[in-house]
Amino acid sequence: MSLLKRGKIWWYEFWFAGRRIQESAKTRSKTVAKLAEQKRRRELEEGFNSIEDRREERIRTIREVAKEYLESYVLRNRSATFAQYAVNHLIEFSGRK
Repeated sequence: MSLLKRGKIWWYEFWFAGRRIQESAKTRSKTVAKLAEQKRRRELEEGFNSIEDRREERIRTIREVAKEYLESYVLRNRSATFAQYAVNHLIEFSGRK
């Protein structure tokens, strides 16, 4: 953990999971920069250890997943006709589940 001052703005720097994190605190106050560093480290730790429970992101309908899949499929492949046919059939059969 370290605070650095570049010009009039404070930056924080620390190592997390083998990676160097160096970001601006976007403040002129050293105490606010220290709090920003602590908050950022806590956010990284919670995300790394999957502490937050985001059920709405984990539980989705087949229709939502299929729509997302088709969007990415169209970007990766030239012809998406068969995929659209197959996915639409799947949505029609069990889209609300």
